Amino acid sequence: MEKLALAYSDKYLDYNFGPWHPFKPHRERQLVELLREHGLLSSYVDLVEPRPASDEELMLVHTKDYIDYVKRASINGVGYLDYGDTPAFRGIHEAATIRVGGTLLVTELVNGGKYVHGFNPGGGFHHAKPSEAAGFCVYNDIAIAVKWLRKHGIGRVAVVDIDVHHADGTQVIFNSEDVLLVSTHGYDGQFYPGTGWIDEDGIGAGKGLKVNIPLPPHTGDDVYSMVIDEIIRPILDRYSPEFLILQFGVDAHTSDELGILDLTTESYLKVLGTIHEMAHKHAGGRLVLTGGGGYNIWNTVKTWFLATVFLTDPNRLSQFSNYFDQEPTRTPGRYYEEALYIIDAVKQRFGL
Repeated sequence: MEKLALAYSDKYLDYNFGPWHPFKPHRERQLVELLREHGLLSSYVDLVEPRPASDEELMLVHTKDYIDYVKRASINGVGYLDYGDTPAFRGIHEAATIRVGGTLLVTELVNGGKYVHGFNPGGGFHHAKPSEAAGFCVYNDIAIAVKWLRKHGIGRVAVVDIDVHHADGTQVIFNSEDVLLVSTHGYDGQFYPGTGWIDEDGIGAGKGLKVNIPLPPHTGDDVYSMVIDEIIRPILDRYSPEFLILQFGVDAHTSDELGILDLTTESYLKVLGTIHEMAHKHAGGRLVLTGGGGYNIWNTVKTWFLATVFLTDPNRLSQFSNYFDQEPTRTPGRYYEEALYIIDAVKQRFGL
């Protein structure tokens, strides 16, 4: 059994764009309630209370001008921070910094050896760029945690992002740095954010370390299993990371209202199992998960719950078979052929 540090604060509920908005801040609270209901708190999972990230920590990634812009919007509480996805509201700066603080807290605890694994379901804001909000994301907690790790002597950090949307903000931040970023995402030429094609593989010191796997609509568990085995595993083996961060967005699930992929709990547990194995093989087990997208609340919560069980005591997973999706998905028709082309093209580009 490996005890897990799980960051949570009731202040996470303040990250609220309104009842009409697809981002629902109560997902994290429901996860904690489900863990409590099944007796996993304390014995398997330690809840840790984050503090807000400081301006100095935010400035590991974000510009002072941008932080000041968010603070002004946080006072006025009107309009949008971006082009229409991320509304401003009173207190948005504070609501965002407590979630960044959650990712920093579990990163610090894992890096310091107090826990082997950490999870901040309230994190995963991978669209935010140094001076720009986007896609419901104000501050990029993942990138801030990576910068913190590198500042504290961790040279090889790998980020694997399985959200249905491309990790465009994280890619922009590390495009010329020797941080490994692997992003699997839906791609059809129109799907948000419209980036993440295979040829976006980094520049300078980051060349060959930005691995984009753009999957066609309705990609199912059959194809995703190949992606894990033929791309993600060998890429991580070759890079040999000292610390891993997994953005565990559940909007690639087949029933997600904003997604275009058809994954089930089978794919989520397989990719988690692979990342967990790589963490123990290369990084002394040091692994941090964040949340991310996930707009079908129950499927998001149950998948995060299963991930928590896996990371603490995988032998107990069979006790929660009612939370598994019953049938794996298969990629239909021409999308299957497109997916095979993508896999082959990625393998060729990265010498796998």
